Amino acid sequence: MSTTLPDRDDHPPAGTVTSGTPDRSRRPTLDVRFVIRISATLDAAIAACAGEEGVTASAWARQRLLDAIGLRSPIDAQSAQPTRRPPEDIVAISAAVRELAAVNAALAMNDGRAARASLDQVRAILIPMVVRLPPR
Repeated sequence: MSTTLPDRDDHPPAGTVTSGTPDRSRRPTLDVRFVIRISATLDAAIAACAGEEGVTASAWARQRLLDAIGLRSPIDAQSAQPTRRPPEDIVAISAAVRELAAVNAALAMNDGRAARASLDQVRAILIPMVVRLPPR
């Protein structure tokens, strides 16, 4: 048996426009903190499972609690956030940004050939990261 929880009756649906602009202060939020103590082993296992699903540990645990109780909550369902980028992605993005500076310098000097080479390097960095291919 599954029960759907309403967002909150005192809030309009997210994105509702009143007087021309959305009132972000009235958007339903996750406003209750639930704190439990767990072992380092359980914490690591939760983090691994959440990482496999591409969500935060909190979003993963929240979904498991909802599933176990049989509740459906629109506000909780919307709360899953993507996990942080792995360090190798951050390094790749930094390298691509530096290479874009080289593109800008080449364009400022009217050196189309160097600009093209730098853009090719940016593509070689970013495309494998985005589609998860091994770098060339």
